[in-house]
Amino acid sequence: MRDNQSAASALQLYCAFRHQHPRSVMPSDYVTDNGFRLGRWQDRQRVARMLGTLPPQRIQQLDAIGFLWSDDAVPLPAVSAADSKRRRMLTAIAAYREEHGNALVPANYVTADGEQVGQWLYRAVKKWRADALPDEERRPLVVLGVSPGPRPRGPRTSASHVGRQSAGRH
Repeated sequence: MRDNQSAASALQLYCAFRHQHPRSVMPSDYVTDNGFRLGRWQDRQRVARMLGTLPPQRIQQLDAIGFLWSDDAVPLPAVSAADSKRRRMLTAIAAYREEHGNALVPANYVTADGEQVGQWLYRAVKKWRADALPDEERRPLVVLGVSPGPRPRGPRTSASHVGRQSAGRH
């Protein structure tokens, strides 16, 4: 079992990766030799900044070490604080991705607090396929690892929500 990495350690590991691979894209599943999931850490920093939850001092730290905010030349999108529904849905997709390792949210997925994330995402992807989803809505989905490909089928609700439903029926 590995020790939890401090923020400073993650920064050092990131710097070491960049030093060894200055032009390489770090895959989301990249794990360091000591077992730290550096690719996921990088993704979390990007998503937090996109959603406006990354503190300014953290952004400054990351900028100071040459953190790459995206894998291409396109700047990281920002999601408006005024668009609370979209922010909630994107945050739920990020949480799903963190738990499941991908953003393949099933169309019938509902969070424990009743957010119909799967339906919201299904509608967004449907618009995307029809080339009717504006770039400012498409880009955050791309950052989260969503594509316009087919969505999988899956559980109707998150596991904790299912447990509470079952307990209420007995």
